[in-house]
Amino acid sequence: MQVDGHTSPDDDLARLRRLFLFDAVCEAGGIGQAAIHAGRTQPAVSMAINKLEASFDCRLFERGFGGSELTGDGIIVQRRVRRMLDQMERAVVVLTGQSAANAAKICRRLTDAQVRCHMAIAEGGSAAEAALSLGISQPAVHRAARQLEQNVGVSLYRRRVHNVSANPAGTEFARCLSLALYEITQAVDELAYARGQLTGKVSIGVLPLLPPRLVARAIQRLRQRYPASRVTVEEGSHAHLLRELRSGGIDFLVGGLREPRLTGLVHETELFADPYVVAVRKGHALAKRKSVVLADLADHDWVMPQHNVPRRAVIDSIFARLPVKPPLVVETSSLAMMLAMLMESDCLTLLSRAQIRDAYPGRELVALNLELPGASRAVGYTVRTDWLGTAFQQTFLELLCEESAMESQNGM
Repeated sequence: MQVDGHTSPDDDLARLRRLFLFDAVCEAGGIGQAAIHAGRTQPAVSMAINKLEASFDCRLFERGFGGSELTGDGIIVQRRVRRMLDQMERAVVVLTGQSAANAAKICRRLTDAQVRCHMAIAEGGSAAEAALSLGISQPAVHRAARQLEQNVGVSLYRRRVHNVSANPAGTEFARCLSLALYEITQAVDELAYARGQLTGKVSIGVLPLLPPRLVARAIQRLRQRYPASRVTVEEGSHAHLLRELRSGGIDFLVGGLREPRLTGLVHETELFADPYVVAVRKGHALAKRKSVVLADLADHDWVMPQHNVPRRAVIDSIFARLPVKPPLVVETSSLAMMLAMLMESDCLTLLSRAQIRDAYPGRELVALNLELPGASRAVGYTVRTDWLGTAFQQTFLELLCEESAMESQNGM
């Protein structure tokens, strides 16, 4: 089974069923009662728990005549397994409209083959791509997809002559399954932390205008505490990173917050103010002036981000107040190209104050001495509303907050 793009500790097709049986033992308080409730033999449940313990490399229960009591490691795993099941059951309720009790029964019938094939179809865009990514035959993928649809009783795919792909309901269900399975990855990291291992994993999504040194300093402090830690940083557009966040591909997103603030499946936390400024190269004619008025901006070429970016909305509002709309020379989603155009021409653009400071060494870019009404910008981090980070991941957020506070005190 693939969890968060990595092979799970035990990659055979019975793993998900073992997690279900583990939860049953937790609920029943003993293997015998769990076997009765699950309709399995007691030796089968015992074997499943033994194999699960081997895969996690720890004891989950202390077994006695009075039943099975969770160990400290078992408590860690139980919390994550319960969160996994809660997410899966909520997803089935939304998908099917069934009651919570029926959704729980449907979830217990899911197999690893069904789940991993469905997630691969949604991610790859087709059953053919799913077969390639999983290294199995297309008929096997199609068979698992049919079984999953029969299990949930809802259409999950678009079927054409030579292609099967996930429909919107199937794509959303795959996202929920991915988030649910990520809880088991988190359990593995929490077990390592509980054993005193100075390790952990965190995946960060970074928006282009975020001051890069801020994150770099937080990462460096994190690695001083946890030398064997692994940090992944992905830069991209807000839309792309938000999709990654909602599917569990990244743990949190850092950068400019949206206006109005996002709600629902994600939660935003402000770290500091980093307002927008009009940026030019150091030798630009406007850079030599002690003060600049809004009308001066109309006489110069502009390089701008594409639509659906907060900066573009601020620029458009500035243009609306000018007597003449300035020439638009380049429209680009590439921050590197935008900065290069500033350096190689007399173009203007809108950047954050911190970006001006960090973009090039030696202050080759400067901010014009111009007040911009309505050009406020807040930097912060975004997490999933129901996210439960590991201690390692929470430590990174604490360090990021500390670095942000120091930046604010130093007059960012």
